Amino acid sequence: MKITIGAFILQQLRTLNIDRIYGVPGDYNLALLELIEHDSNIEFIGNCNELNASYAADGYARLKGAGALITTYGVGDLAALSGIAGAYAESAPVVCLAGTPPLHAMKNHELLHHTLADGNFDNVMNCFKQFTVAQALITPENAAMEIPRVISRAWTEKKPVYLQLPSDICDVEIEITQAMVAPQLPASDQYNVQLAAMALLARIKQAKKAIILVDQMVDRFQLQQLVIEVAHKFAIPLTNMPTAKCIIPETTPGWIGGYSGNLSRPELYEHMAHADCVLSFGVRLVDSTTGYFSHQIPADAQIDIQPFSVKLGTTSYPAVATADLLQALLALGEEVTGHPPTPLPEARHRLATPSDAPIDQAYLWQRIQRFIRADDVIVVENGTSGAAIGGMRMPDGVQVVNQPIWGSIGYTLPALLGTMMAAPDRRHLLFIGDGSFQLTAQEVSTLLRYDQKPIIFLINNDGYTIERYILGENSSYNDIGPWDYAKLPAVLNTQAKPFSVAVETTHQLELALEHASRQERLAFIEVKVPMMDTPPVMKEFCNRCNNFNFGLTNPRRA
Repeated sequence: MKITIGAFILQQLRTLNIDRIYGVPGDYNLALLELIEHDSNIEFIGNCNELNASYAADGYARLKGAGALITTYGVGDLAALSGIAGAYAESAPVVCLAGTPPLHAMKNHELLHHTLADGNFDNVMNCFKQFTVAQALITPENAAMEIPRVISRAWTEKKPVYLQLPSDICDVEIEITQAMVAPQLPASDQYNVQLAAMALLARIKQAKKAIILVDQMVDRFQLQQLVIEVAHKFAIPLTNMPTAKCIIPETTPGWIGGYSGNLSRPELYEHMAHADCVLSFGVRLVDSTTGYFSHQIPADAQIDIQPFSVKLGTTSYPAVATADLLQALLALGEEVTGHPPTPLPEARHRLATPSDAPIDQAYLWQRIQRFIRADDVIVVENGTSGAAIGGMRMPDGVQVVNQPIWGSIGYTLPALLGTMMAAPDRRHLLFIGDGSFQLTAQEVSTLLRYDQKPIIFLINNDGYTIERYILGENSSYNDIGPWDYAKLPAVLNTQAKPFSVAVETTHQLELALEHASRQERLAFIEVKVPMMDTPPVMKEFCNRCNNFNFGLTNPRRA
């Protein structure tokens, strides 16, 4: 079968259910963009810059299963690189397509714009090798093999990949022999699966105090239901890392809260510290998710379950896909009886009557907890918003999109564009601080351009409050320029008519929430709170960050 290289790339993206590709046009990628322009199955979404495009592709991948962006060589793909690294850290399968100079120019090492003018065309590829699981410079000779190989690696490993497409070969025809099929996950070794399942069952039966701890892997490989079935069959309580907020629905019987070291509920922290069997699903124990390594997980109790392997004690079982392992465990037909976990108590806070009283963080987040509905998509920035949302118990179907490990401030606003296009029938809420917003604010214009209708909460606490708590409360480097945030949406798109308001009192917040709930348009609510007001858990986290990062000359120590 004959097909052009550009059409073959788009065909392979469609096998991953991708129907949006984010990016910025540039001279080296225009041939592919022209092809997309006339393709009814995939739409190009123009972003304000390539970094924002990478964030949008990441957000899209979180809800759709995979995402894609297109850049131009050098200035474009290096601008996107931080977003690609974030997708790697947070396990979001993103395909980065870079239009490069024509193949003949690269082979002849010609001195071109968007390069260092030294004839070196390996440097950008070398950068991306550090932050992707597969890469290729496409040529007519390798296109039929390399394009599906690289794209399928994104799907299999749930990590980003990188393809360079020279500008002069997009329309070159190649011969392909295989039909268009979706990538498949690697098959298990069934003997190893049975051995691992039997060993795991024996370990569970021996346990007096078992617990299940899940991380992002459970979401990325769609294992939620199987994990819950195992938990229920064997009467094992469930918890999750902050990176896996809401991956196990928080109304699930047996869910006992989120785990973040000794910042967790005391009962959960003690249970984990004395557990004799911890089913650990893809868990990574990172400073920012463990309360700065305050976790107590007995090493001899931990069963390390990775996407395609299991380690139980000193024995490793390779070629064991987690889905196959859990299905085999359930099929063994034996149940372990045990005491059901103590139900998590419902948090009940009496909310003050709205008045002319100024808004503080405590009131804001108690009110937001009542505002969140089942099936909402919540995109939450690191900092005060992340700390507050992390401590809430969410209704059924809520999905939380955050970036606790890479922690790139400003990520969430462009990511919101991606989540909305991946799940257009759901309500999307964004919570972002003023400092983070200033990094990627222009993407509000893209949201309005494509008629997206999120509810955006801009938490204005006058600068980098988290950094103020870590170090430099009164230092000028934690200050930012004062913006009239509520007026920005109208400036960023002169044809749209968003609902935009700034609120300072609890009564104004109540009116804004009421308007936002019934308006079929983008809602932008700037919430003004005191500079040094933040959830208590955030203060403690910042104190630990200070102690961990700085030495004996630490000004706070003095």
